[in-house]
Amino acid sequence: MISNPLEHLADVPEITIGFQRPDGSTGSTPIWVVHVGDDLFVRSMNGPHGGWYRRLVARPDAEVRDKGHRHPVHAEPVRDTTTLAEVTRAYGAKYEGSPYVRALLDENAEAATLRLVPR
Repeated sequence: MISNPLEHLADVPEITIGFQRPDGSTGSTPIWVVHVGDDLFVRSMNGPHGGWYRRLVARPDAEVRDKGHRHPVHAEPVRDTTTLAEVTRAYGAKYEGSPYVRALLDENAEAATLRLVPR
């Protein structure tokens, strides 16, 4: 029995997250996801000013998708410094070798970290 229906996303290199805009329309964007402990986390490489991040903070109920799976989630901002450091390490390890990972390891991106909770 899977305790967390999002657990399989830990090994997926990229997911798509759907969000709602202020005008009520919807959109989606591909993002990288990491697993720390029992939780999944996403982070905006553009920091707190990233569009999808701002939309999820404003309306935290969202949907994530990978190959054929759809999962309703609730996005929770992460402020705990220990957890943020663990998420940074997880991004560095999972995406090591990618020229894009560096943008997810700095303080700006760290300030835009969300925990994805099944709903």
